[in-house]
This record gives sequence, structure tokens and C-alpha cells, in this order.
Amino acid sequence: MHTGTARVRTATERHCLTTGQGVWLPAGVPYEVEVDAGSVAVPIFPAARSRSNAIDRPLRVDFPVGWSDWLTHQFARSLGYLRGAADDSGVLDLVANARPADPAHDSRSTLPAPPLPTSPEALAVARTLLRNPGHGAGIDELAESVSIGVRTLQQQFLNETGRPFARWRTAARVAAAASYLNLGHAIGWTGRQVGFSTPAGFTKAFRAHCGVTPRAYQEQHRNGPTGIRPFPNPLDAQMDARPQTDADGGTIGKPPPIPASRTWNRISDFHVLVWAYRGTARLVVGGRKHRLRQGEVAWLPAGVPNSVTLPRGALLLPLGSRPGVAAALPADALIRSFPPQAEHRLLHTVVANYSFIRPEGHDPNDITRRFLEPFAVPRPSTGVGGSVTPAVARIVEEARREPASRRTLAQWGTELGVDARTLGQDFVDATGQPYVQWRAQLRMTLARQYLEEGMMVGRAARTLGYADASALTRVFTRAHGMSPRAYQRNGWQHTDEGLILR
Repeated sequence: MHTGTARVRTATERHCLTTGQGVWLPAGVPYEVEVDAGSVAVPIFPAARSRSNAIDRPLRVDFPVGWSDWLTHQFARSLGYLRGAADDSGVLDLVANARPADPAHDSRSTLPAPPLPTSPEALAVARTLLRNPGHGAGIDELAESVSIGVRTLQQQFLNETGRPFARWRTAARVAAAASYLNLGHAIGWTGRQVGFSTPAGFTKAFRAHCGVTPRAYQEQHRNGPTGIRPFPNPLDAQMDARPQTDADGGTIGKPPPIPASRTWNRISDFHVLVWAYRGTARLVVGGRKHRLRQGEVAWLPAGVPNSVTLPRGALLLPLGSRPGVAAALPADALIRSFPPQAEHRLLHTVVANYSFIRPEGHDPNDITRRFLEPFAVPRPSTGVGGSVTPAVARIVEEARREPASRRTLAQWGTELGVDARTLGQDFVDATGQPYVQWRAQLRMTLARQYLEEGMMVGRAARTLGYADASALTRVFTRAHGMSPRAYQRNGWQHTDEGLILR
């Protein structure tokens, strides 16, 4: 919940959420969301390729103060307009390690994690192992990761925790296992998850630390409440009891910085309204550069090449879109500034226009109408800021419909009865690029779309008019710095959740 209150219902549970609270809903669990008037609930999804399914039941948590912008950034990543695949571990770690939203209702005793060391190197290793108790690295590799010797690392653990490293690591694994068992996970799965190679080894270690077998421990905790305590919770409250710093000098508990990001160069078949929610953004629209300051909103016309660059900490959100194949590059950039008090309403509009968390009767075009009113643009669906000649409009439409066409601008001029030189100038005036350059960028835009849809490289090459897969691979790699197959693996990210609209 960014602001206000909401209710989330599953078949067996009902969660009432207020500002700063959230609920994790695993895949396969049907749910309903009801948001109160004046409230904003933001859906956040891991990437389509995320393989994490460890958190397998609804969990209600309190998110730390100050994480709102970072969480909104995760929502933005799921829409798929930024380059590259984001790391989902931040979202999953935040859910897994957050405190219970209502700890007073959790009567189960959780096995505490072993005491933390104080030396920066040993503490970094301890944090790694507590967050991933099944980590397979040996002490040699762990010591190397923090740039100290094995003997030094062993001495730090012994002096600062009272336990040799091996015993400390086993205690951390058992503490994590207890959290898994509290949530009803199978004993065999739990042992493997926390790093024990055999069931017998897991049982022996668990009995040594807890005095009972894993099965007996699970029986003792079978009747406790479920769906409240996040897991695994190996850090317990120890990391919150004293301030620490991470490798970058930041205080633990603060959100990681929103990374710098960019969009790919693209030519859309729809107009897009974008909003500088945090920080500034650099826009390139039809070859013209613009700076968008926080709180400003800009119009990106359909058919006109554009790209966006965001520095670290900046966040650009799409407010809405309208269909339109043929557009005109505006004589002046269409940019408006909204007052700070409009931020809540604009964020609500972003969520409503790009997800199904929306009021009844919501009009997705309301924001674009309001934006265009001061510019007196009568027909935003066919261009803004100027007129597109019928010949240019025809070329733009046909190029998207038949990207494999090899017709030159001279052939287009003959077919449409327009002088080729005049047609070329009209095309530059409308799109900011010569026809050949524009068509090449359109093909790359479509290539990314086809690859994201899972199309094979060879078929994409034929559809786009390249001789074979190798030809497309050469052009695509030159434009993107990665091959088409690498792009399918790491060059894009969005969720495949049906709640998100694209």
C-alpha cells in the first residue's frame, strides 16, 4: 500500500492493509483486491523468468520506512519498457526478511540465529550465509570473497561469536530450517534447502541444536498460526538491534539505490505520456534532446523515434497512451509541469492505466485529454503538434504492416505520385530521421517485440526482411551490443502476470 487502505482476499484468508503494508501472494493462489477511495495500491511482480517459488503461501508484512520509491521502481520494471533484466532478489529478500505485520498474533517460538560477528569481513560472510543458508561455498571461497585469509576468518568467528566457523554455520542452517518447518514445509525439502546433503545429517544436526528431531519439532509447532511470519527469518531481530553498514557504506535497512537505466531506441505505434516521478530524465525524440524535470510530463508521439535515459535515483513512469500509427514531430516539445499536490493522483493514474487495479468506470484516456487541452490539439490520435502528409502516413503504416518490404523512397514516390526529394523532406520533418534510418530502427523495435514473444531468430529474420538468421544477428548485435539469443535471456524484463496491461 502506497497510501490508504485496501483488503486482499484469498479463498481462506483476508488481509486488511494500510499504508506501508503489503501481502505476498504466491503463484497459483486466486485473490481479489479491493482498494478504498483515495488510496493507492501498487502491484509488484517478479520477472517472467524468475524461478523463485520458495515463498509458497500468503505472507503479510510491514515494509520498512523509506522503501516506497524503490518498490514503485519494481512495479515500473514489471511493465517492460526499461532495458535489461532486473534482479528480483531485492523484492524477494525484502519479503523474506521483513518483520511480521502483526507479531503479537504469532505465538510460536522461533529458534534464534547464532550471534553475529562484529568484524566487517566476518559480518559480511555471516550475512551471506544467513540470507542463503544453503550456500555451497566453502570457507576458502568465502574468505576470498571478503579479501582475507581463511585462518583470519576462522579466528574472527571464534573470538566474536564464541563458536568455530563450522559450528556457527551449522547453527545458522538449523535456525533457518526451523523457520521453514514453522511454515509447514516438508522435512526433506527443508534439509536440502538449507544445505544438508543427506536426511540423516540434517536430523543429527537439528537434534544437536534443538534437542528434538525435525519431525518432533514440527509436531510441536503444527497448531501455530500460518501466513504471518515471513520466512526464512534467520537474521531474527539481531541485525535490527544495532546499526551496520553494507559494502557501499549505506545503512542496513535502507533501500538500495534506484539504478541508472535506459530504454532501447524505439518507434511505437502509439502515443505515450511519460512522467518524471523522481529525479530528471533525458529524452531524445526525433533526434531532438529534451530534459524532463521532476514533476514534468512529456508526450512521445507515435511513429517518431524516441529514447529515455535515467540517472541513478530517477524514476520515469508511463501515465497513459493512445493508438496512432502516423504522427508528426511537434514543432516544440509537448511538456507540462504538474504541481507537487498532483503526485498522488498521477500515481493512481499510472496504476489504473497499467494494471487491473482500477476503479469501476475508469477512463484510461482522461489523463491524455487533460494533458493536451492547453496545447489545443484537436486530433491526438493522428498526430500532435503538426500535420503528417498522406504520403508519409501511408509509408509509416505500410512499413509496420510489412516490415520485410524493400521499397525505396523513390519507389514510394513513384507509387504515391510524390516527388522523391519532397517526400524525403516530409519524412524527416515528421519523424526526425531519414527514411532508411527510420526503417532500420523500426525493424529493431519489431525484432525486440518478436524475440520477447518467443519467436525463433530465423523466423524473425524472414518476417523483417533479412536474408537469414545470421544477417539479423549481425544487425541486431551492432544495434544492441548483444545477440538476439542473448537479448531473449537478459535484454528485457517484464512480468507475465495478467494483472499488468501492456
